Amino acid sequence: MVDSVNSYLLVGGYGMGVHCLRYDADGTLSPVSVVDIADPSYVIHDGARGVLTAVVEQEPEGRVASARFTIADGASDVRDWTASGGAAPCHLALHPDGTTLFVANYTSGTVSVFPVDQEGRVTGDQPAQVVRHTGSGPRADRQEGPHAHQVVVSPTGRWVLAVDLGTDSVYVYEYDPAAGRLAHHSVVELPAGSGPRHLAFHGSGRYFYLLNELSWTVMVCAWDEGGGVGKAGAAVDSRAAQDRAASDHCWCAAIRVSADDRFVYTSNRVDDTIAVFSVLEDGARLEPVEVVPAGGSWPRDIVLSPDGELLFSANQRSDSITVFRVDSGTGRLTPVGEPYTITTPASLLPISG
Repeated sequence: MVDSVNSYLLVGGYGMGVHCLRYDADGTLSPVSVVDIADPSYVIHDGARGVLTAVVEQEPEGRVASARFTIADGASDVRDWTASGGAAPCHLALHPDGTTLFVANYTSGTVSVFPVDQEGRVTGDQPAQVVRHTGSGPRADRQEGPHAHQVVVSPTGRWVLAVDLGTDSVYVYEYDPAAGRLAHHSVVELPAGSGPRHLAFHGSGRYFYLLNELSWTVMVCAWDEGGGVGKAGAAVDSRAAQDRAASDHCWCAAIRVSADDRFVYTSNRVDDTIAVFSVLEDGARLEPVEVVPAGGSWPRDIVLSPDGELLFSANQRSDSITVFRVDSGTGRLTPVGEPYTITTPASLLPISG
C-alpha cells in the first residue's frame, strides 16, 4: 500500500523546473516544491546523498545540472554550467558505485562520462570522456545520423548499454571503475528502421525488453551479463491493431517492468495509449494484455509506484499527469481521479521521503 506521508514524484520537463509532487494512496497528486533548473527533461535522484541531477535538454550544447535537494524546500546551490558533451541530452544514469555519471546526447549521437564527487555532485565543467556513435538508418526523417537516446547500467555494473535510435543499435561498453571510462565491447544490431528508444531489464538479468520507437514494437533480447553480449529476439506490437491500421507512424516513448517482473508497460505517442504485457517463461516471452487510452496527449513517460499499485503517465502535449490503478493479478489499468495539470511534463521519478 502507498504510504501517503512518504510517497513523492519528481517531474522533469521543458521550460519548467523539476517539480516535486506528493501522491496519496488514491493517486491524488499535490505540489510540494520546485527545483529551479531549465528544461530538465530527465532526472535522477541520489537519495543517500540528497542530490538531484538532471539533463538540460538544449541545443547546440546541452548541460548537466545538479543540486542539493530536500523534498520540502526543493533545492539550493544549483550547479548548471557543466557541458553535457553534445546536443540535446535526453537521458542519464548514475553508476551504482556512485562515482560516475553517464549521459546520452540525442542530436549529436554521443555518450558522455562524468566523475562524481563524494557529495554526489558532477565535477569539472566538461565530461571526462565523450564516445561518439557513427552511422545512420533507413528513415531519412529520423535516422539521418546517430541519436543516443538512453544509457543503462547493467545488473552487475560492469557494462553500460547505450540505445541509439539513429543507427538501429544498442552499444555495449565495458566500464572501468578505476579509470572511470568506457571501452567499446559489443553491439546488439536490430532490424533496419526499428528506431530503438529505451530498454528495461528483467529482474533475472537474463533478458532486457527493448522499445522500438519507429517500428512500434517491444523486443525481447537475451542478455549474457558475464560476456556483455545481447541478442535480439521476438518482437510484439506496442500499439493496438486498429491504431496500426489507421496510422503509418507511432512514436513509442517509455517502457517499464513491474517490480515483481510479471508485467511490462509501454507508452505510445500519436495513439496516446499505454500497452500492457504479461511476462511469461521466466522473462523469455511477452504476451499482450491490453492497450488503453493514456488520458492525455503525447505520453512521454510512464512510471509505476514502488509498490506497483499505481501507474503515472506524463502527457507532454496536454500538460497533464494521469493516474491509473494497477490490478495486481492481471496488470490491467483503471484510470483514477482527474488529470493533474502541469506544464510539458517529460519524465517521472518516484522517490521516498
